[in-house]
Amino acid sequence: MEDLSTGHQADALCAETLEAVLRLLSQDAERQALAGLLDQVRAMPSAAARARLVGSLEMGIALKERFEQHQLRERGLLALIETAQDLTAITDLDQVLQAIVQRARKLVGCDVGYLSIYDEQRGDFYVRATAGAFSEKFRQIRIGREVGICGFVARNRTPYASSDYGLDERFLHTGSVDSAVLDENIKSILGVPLLAGGQVIGVLFVGDRYVRSYIAWEMSILSTLAAHASVAIGNARLFEQAELALQQASAANALLTRQTHDTRAAAEAHEQLTTLVARGGELRDICLMVSDRLGGYVAVCDETERTICHSGGGAQAFPLLADRSAATVDWLDDTLHVTLDESRRQGRSVVAFSLPSHVCRVCAVVGGNGLLGGLIIHTRTELNDVAVRIVERSATVTGVVLLLKERRESSMLSDIPIVVRGLVHRPQGMLAKLALQASALGLDLAQPVYLTQLRHRDLGAGHLVKQLRLRLKAPGVLIDEVGESLLVLSSQDPAAGLQSTLLRFFSEFNGHFWGVVSEPVGDPASLPEAFQAGTRCLDLMAALGRDRAMLHVRDLLLYSPLLAGAPGPHLDGFLRTSLEGLFDPRDARRVELARTLLAYLDNSYNARLAASAMAIHINTFRQRLESIDAMLGPWRKAGRALDIHMALRLWCLRDGWTPDAGSG
Repeated sequence: MEDLSTGHQADALCAETLEAVLRLLSQDAERQALAGLLDQVRAMPSAAARARLVGSLEMGIALKERFEQHQLRERGLLALIETAQDLTAITDLDQVLQAIVQRARKLVGCDVGYLSIYDEQRGDFYVRATAGAFSEKFRQIRIGREVGICGFVARNRTPYASSDYGLDERFLHTGSVDSAVLDENIKSILGVPLLAGGQVIGVLFVGDRYVRSYIAWEMSILSTLAAHASVAIGNARLFEQAELALQQASAANALLTRQTHDTRAAAEAHEQLTTLVARGGELRDICLMVSDRLGGYVAVCDETERTICHSGGGAQAFPLLADRSAATVDWLDDTLHVTLDESRRQGRSVVAFSLPSHVCRVCAVVGGNGLLGGLIIHTRTELNDVAVRIVERSATVTGVVLLLKERRESSMLSDIPIVVRGLVHRPQGMLAKLALQASALGLDLAQPVYLTQLRHRDLGAGHLVKQLRLRLKAPGVLIDEVGESLLVLSSQDPAAGLQSTLLRFFSEFNGHFWGVVSEPVGDPASLPEAFQAGTRCLDLMAALGRDRAMLHVRDLLLYSPLLAGAPGPHLDGFLRTSLEGLFDPRDARRVELARTLLAYLDNSYNARLAASAMAIHINTFRQRLESIDAMLGPWRKAGRALDIHMALRLWCLRDGWTPDAGSG
């Protein structure tokens, strides 16, 4: 009976234990729960029960492990599918590589993931993407095909696992790579190849910072990820190539469009320039056309580099052109001079200077016997080739316009030398015919005529005549070269503005110049005498050394027959002899005394009138006369007073001072 009772207890215990096993399996309990139950069974006193239950529990634990493996594989496969979908959606290569290492690290559950890509040019591998790595040295690893785990995987095209990197002697170590791996504190590494068309394009790694082994499933899942990664990398590269091809095609299309536009612009510019020439367009038309087409400020200068036409708005658009300081003006003038010469020698336009938001290009205008001037364009940016050709073609048309203009002016002004020289030279031509010709040129000989004669020591009169004709377009003014002088015949008093215009014009040129203005000549038959008188006065001014001034003939006429052409020492000797100790141009007091005596003589020995003219007190004036008497002695004798008066007047003309108030 006891045996039967014991058998029933064992059966009940087995049934209860098997029910517990089934309950744990249905609840997806951890393996440790089943292992704990197995330990309880092994501790049972009944050998029969133990024998029946141990085998069942071991089978249950085996089922649990197999189920966990299936779950793990299922999760891995789902992760791979998800990864493949994600990688397919990414087209940027760097993003693809980064996603690969992040998924590899997540799938295997490792501390670090990284990817080394093969560099075909250098023949080695370099770390392209990392996840979980902190060391900068690790990110800069480069390794050849003959060393390291990377080299082993690349050579054999198979996965490689190292449970303890530092002690693994199955591959060739290098100090730099080992140092970087140790710097990242990596102990275990698993690497699989990335294959594309039979070629290893990279190696995908995972690593841990502790010693561990990698199971076959981990190698398999990482290899599968590497296969997907190879495809994704290939797709990303193809996409990059497609994008590059598209960009190149777009660039080629844009270039073709731009070239078509430039060709059309060049053709339109050529047509405009041809039309300008055909209808007799002027320089301003060219400036405005080029400015409107190319965008900028355009100017034309003559052969003396003086601006004769422009499109307008240069100073507002380009502050440098508004700067009238001496340094800036000199720099611009020097730059223009050098660039014009270089452009003339090269036969092409030349960049004069290039500053931020201001580029200046100059093209020499050549025609006839030489340089006619230049076409200058100021733009915000450098011109392209087509725009440069438009500028150069415009410069050619500018030369044609300048030559046509010069020919028209030459034809219109060809009578001026005949009229001017016929009027001022003996024997005169037929005055009636000359009067008609002068009237056609705007000069009415029935009105009084003024003669203005000028000389420049360094520049020829012919050059000055050409420039002055361009500048001075006043009616009733004839300009020509007669002998060594520039002669201006006008029906208006030069004092009314012509004289100041002439002075400004000559002041623009460096060097010495001087001129004289005649009294109005009412009878054309008297013009030769007036011209000869003016010539003698010019000679006298040259002898006196009077420079950059214009005087009236009446002030010089008395002395010109006697002293014109006399050397400087002769004049100084005359002044020193006549004025004795009073003559000393370097002594301000003696000059003041000379002014006092000249005022006294000009006012007919009336001291009060002379003092009033000099704006000084009568007592001061008389004190100066006493000083003069002490220097000159008995100078009031008629003959001596006349010599002194002439000498003082000549000194006044030579040095440019007068006896009036405020001129000392």
